[in-house]
Amino acid sequence: MRSLSFYITASLLACSVSAANTEGNKKFPDYSMVLVGGGLQSCSSGNTRACSEPDVFSPAAKSADLFSLSTTQLNNIASDSFWSAERAIEQQQTLALLQFVRSRVTNERVTERELVRLWRSAEIEIDGIWVSGRDNYNQLSDRERNFVLDQLQVMATAQDNTSRRSAAQRQKEYANLAKTRDAFSVELYRKIVELAQQVAGPARKPRLLVVTASGRDPYASVDFYTNLFEEAGAEVSWLPINAAYRAAQQNRIDNEPSCEQLPQYLAAYHGTYQRERIYPDLMQQQMKFCRQGSAAAVEQIRRADAIFINGGDQSLTLQAFRLDDGSASAELKQIQSMLSAGQIIVAGTSAGTAVMSGGSYLGHNTPMISNGDSYNAMQFGAFDLPAPQPGCDKDQSCSNGLAENHLTYTASGGLGLFPWGVLDTHFSERGRQGRLIRLQHDTQTRFGFGVDEATALLVGFSTEENAPEVKMEVLGAAGVYVVDNQQTLTEGEGSATKITQVSTHYLTRGDTLELKDGLLRSRFADWKFAPNNTQAPMLSSGELFERDNYKQLAHLLCLTQSRQADGKAVKVGQGHQISLYKDHSSYTRQGVFRQQDTEVQYCSYRNLMLDIQPVQ
Repeated sequence: MRSLSFYITASLLACSVSAANTEGNKKFPDYSMVLVGGGLQSCSSGNTRACSEPDVFSPAAKSADLFSLSTTQLNNIASDSFWSAERAIEQQQTLALLQFVRSRVTNERVTERELVRLWRSAEIEIDGIWVSGRDNYNQLSDRERNFVLDQLQVMATAQDNTSRRSAAQRQKEYANLAKTRDAFSVELYRKIVELAQQVAGPARKPRLLVVTASGRDPYASVDFYTNLFEEAGAEVSWLPINAAYRAAQQNRIDNEPSCEQLPQYLAAYHGTYQRERIYPDLMQQQMKFCRQGSAAAVEQIRRADAIFINGGDQSLTLQAFRLDDGSASAELKQIQSMLSAGQIIVAGTSAGTAVMSGGSYLGHNTPMISNGDSYNAMQFGAFDLPAPQPGCDKDQSCSNGLAENHLTYTASGGLGLFPWGVLDTHFSERGRQGRLIRLQHDTQTRFGFGVDEATALLVGFSTEENAPEVKMEVLGAAGVYVVDNQQTLTEGEGSATKITQVSTHYLTRGDTLELKDGLLRSRFADWKFAPNNTQAPMLSSGELFERDNYKQLAHLLCLTQSRQADGKAVKVGQGHQISLYKDHSSYTRQGVFRQQDTEVQYCSYRNLMLDIQPVQ
């Protein structure tokens, strides 16, 4: 029997497992990984639209980030060390427009939404030329816009805490699972804690660590997630590991971590600024954590029953847990060792899921996807290069000849906790089928797993005799798209690449699959049955990889007696045509699940075949 341990390197298996968790014949939890596709909607003081009723939180809770246009902060935006000479005009226009906005708001603190509204609606004359705030805002890259907003942000404090008699207290964002409107999001959060409880045992609350390393601002969601998982029944701590922490540990001064340089590392690696001013308490917490070093971090992980990684940018999480030479950090080795022994639950959402890919399976390295859309993936292929920065087309900062939507990946993989295939997220909602298939094709990767929003792929291991290498189950609102390349045929290269006989599966709530020796076996939930719709309409889509068009087209093919559905992904006369069809191995099952007051219709399928070829 091969368990997860088989797929982790010998050096990993040599890592010691703590005595506190090594009970003789301890049973593995039902599932050891909860991989969420993103898109979770939870009631919080910062997202009251997700609440089932109004006025859930007191005025003391943080409801939004706040901004102020003081002279000092505007002067910071003028920093020549940030703006390149080629962007001097955009810098000058941005400052002039914000000076105009300041004349409107004076010293008032405003939300980001209000600041952006005033900025975009401004129109001023500079040297005889009228400048539009809307045009200026749109011309800035994401990197430039984030820099500006970071410089203007101020610490959110309650109004009655701003007196001179006492230090202002930073407002915190709070969550309320009981008042969350989306029952699927609640279900997935509670599932993580439920599995952690299986690891902890019945005598105490499970200990859960929150990692916010994927965020551009790694402090922004700390309060939200710690409060949310406490609401779900866990004892929660923030584990302040991120790319800046890793840089401080590796760049040593007098043989000590360079923790005093954390603000500079945050700017260099995360592209975030002035966090010590916005989150002074969290910065102090990370500074202390940094000075204690990796040994203390490993001990904190050793005592945990679960670890959760947030969404954002998976490349940032990779830098947080791997060293400059690509080897695993001591913290990652501890997680890998505990996961292989069934002693920790590893969960993630969005980027926190995508980063789990890595290691090797069936003799091939498993890559980590890092960027791109389906159209560019099919036109230009996949590049083993760092992902371009969002918006880099605007300021010509894209490197390596890439555009901002080109498909990129890391050939050596991510954290290596999920070796069985590429993981992708926000999947059906963003039409990512094409990019997953092209990445698998270009890297010769057998399996790919695309997880929809508000949906989780549960992953479990076992030491039982003759058990599969891994078992998986789908939980949540939608489904998981699985690509098997075993029978795929290809010809051509670049934009002329033709990929045919791709075997695709779409598993929805309650469906399971197993992998053993490269054989994938799936089972539909027992409450699903063969569709009885006798219609056979002509099915087609003109923009197959836009929004969730692919999912909707496949859903109709699943529910009806039609044998084929056709689509195109074409821009300016260039692109690909796609055929999705049933053959003798295709099976479909439908079912209705009731979640609170909502009925959701699911249609799962096995072996719908896919052909992709250039338009003629």
